[in-house]
Amino acid sequence: MRRLRRSLAIPIGLAAAIIPATSVFAASATTSNVLYNSMVPSPGNLPSESFEASAVAQLGNEITLTRSAKVATVVVAMDSWGCQSGSWTNSPAPCSTTPGSTFSEPITLNIFRAPANPNTQPDTVGSGLPGTVILSVTKTFAIPYRPSANNTKCIGTELGNWFDSKNGECFPGVATNITFSLSSLHVTLPKTFVYGIAYNTSDYGAHPYGDATACHATSEGCGYDSLNVGLSYDPDNLNVGTNPYSGSLWINTTYAPYYCDNGGAGTGTFRFDSPSTPPNACLSASGGWSVYGPYPGGGAPYYMPAVEFTTS
Repeated sequence: MRRLRRSLAIPIGLAAAIIPATSVFAASATTSNVLYNSMVPSPGNLPSESFEASAVAQLGNEITLTRSAKVATVVVAMDSWGCQSGSWTNSPAPCSTTPGSTFSEPITLNIFRAPANPNTQPDTVGSGLPGTVILSVTKTFAIPYRPSANNTKCIGTELGNWFDSKNGECFPGVATNITFSLSSLHVTLPKTFVYGIAYNTSDYGAHPYGDATACHATSEGCGYDSLNVGLSYDPDNLNVGTNPYSGSLWINTTYAPYYCDNGGAGTGTFRFDSPSTPPNACLSASGGWSVYGPYPGGGAPYYMPAVEFTTS
């Protein structure tokens, strides 16, 4: 169920909390309040990183804000492929979802201090790790199931997809934004830091749900197993702020070939991908983070999580 050419987290608690929340598309804050923005407005669907299908527990990036400031909100684009019944693959039954139907999923935002330049570190175990934890917050979000299949408008290779009348396109998943409201924490972020998005699936995450759950026994499976982190393009969609290491992300996966260094700097830890491997020379099974795939066809633009950081 990999979503990308490289389709492919472990929450560290400092000030963790479980807080009910909802997932909505949030309007961007005024420009002066936006510290970093790599979002894509109303995309319908996004390229995305699958956690369950790619043995991922956490995904993030090192970013530089326009300035150090107290964080107010962090918006993260997610991509939901799960159906209330049936499957996005159109087999054994087409996807069917009652409009407005959702499932609940706790999602964690981790923010770490930036380490010394990870590009100067060797591909050995213990390299490319983030600094100390600044904050870790978990909220439970209502994630929408993707809309029902439209097998009249979506045919051929798009059979089983839903039809987005606004964009006039067929999509297999649906993009949805989740918002972490952090003003009450009164945390001032440094200008440069590492963030990670983490959640559990049936087999991966800090505390996997396992395969004995009620949803796992159904044909549609569990919504969280078809939940991905939405991706945008660097530099095309990077509107505010910068990425110090364009083309390289931070990831925790237990499957060595999904790292550009093929696990040389370790697996199952949240780390830079990868310390000594240029992003356009990645020869891993996933082809790195270039939208064009592995070297020699790699290069900009690169995939990056679609997120927004604001201050009040």
